[in-house]
Amino acid sequence: MKRKKVLLIHTGGTLGMVEGKPDNQLKPAQMHESVLKTIPELFELAHLESTFACNIDSANLDIPDINKVLSTIRENYNRFDGFVIIHGTDTMAFHASALSFMVKNNTKPIIFTGSQKPLRHIRTDARLNLVNSVEFATMEIPEVCVCFNSTLFRGNRTRKISIGRFNAFQSPNYPILGSAGVDIRLQKKNIAALPSGKTVFTELHHHNIGVIKLFPGCDTLTTAKCMINSKVRAVILEAYAAGNVPILTHSAIPAISELTESGIPVFIISQALEGQVDLELYECGQQARQAGAIGCRDLTFEAAITKLYYLYSEFPEINREKLAEKMLSNFSGEIS
Repeated sequence: MKRKKVLLIHTGGTLGMVEGKPDNQLKPAQMHESVLKTIPELFELAHLESTFACNIDSANLDIPDINKVLSTIRENYNRFDGFVIIHGTDTMAFHASALSFMVKNNTKPIIFTGSQKPLRHIRTDARLNLVNSVEFATMEIPEVCVCFNSTLFRGNRTRKISIGRFNAFQSPNYPILGSAGVDIRLQKKNIAALPSGKTVFTELHHHNIGVIKLFPGCDTLTTAKCMINSKVRAVILEAYAAGNVPILTHSAIPAISELTESGIPVFIISQALEGQVDLELYECGQQARQAGAIGCRDLTFEAAITKLYYLYSEFPEINREKLAEKMLSNFSGEIS
């Protein structure tokens, strides 16, 4: 059987690093030296080519870097059957979420992977993560995914949950797409259907989006006034549990009202990993809804922020009502 063509896109991160001299810091290595020559058996899985999109610590990821990766995929989309993006773990979930919106009607596997330890270390997780990702990239998986610790996740449902464990990612509110043990097992019922429309690529533009994370004693009103003065376009409010906000001392209701009355939509997501926002469940959520807040069900923070970037980039003049409607619409499996 003819081998599938897979493009490795290097963006930096721990996987492709080596110890630099004389300061002994981890620095990016050349792709063919650090990856392809170290795992020659990858060529048994697919016809591989590699390219650099950027070469950064993923903590430095910014909108132009995301657009550069999109451009790399767009330029090579018709030449390859799948893509593996080598990426640092810190912002992998953000980048995977963004691409899930930016590549509309995606028909090919776009797999993010990385590692907790560099490829050349003895106890590295990089080798298995990369081998699994390349094999997944040869399969019929029309999704942007994260492959880590022998598990395949939907990218826009994924969150980094550990700094030091090899099982660094989870998908708390959506089942896994596949696993790699003795055999590769795909959970086909969880994988998106192959779309019929034309694949469309949309670049992101930077937009001023505010974030308020609640904590006891949080002065949300002062923060809201600063955001209004800064002309933010939207605010994501990380509330407690099912979308609850304080309504007694340091009430968040005046802040929500002031933002809403200023034309700035307020989208509520949960600080909890599992479950979803339901603003009808408790009085603390009901008052937030009455003040104009919009509950975003089980959107992750990573998906919510990148979806806002995408919607403002795709529809620059979108009004509050239409924005709210689209935020609660399912574009690429990001929301239940």
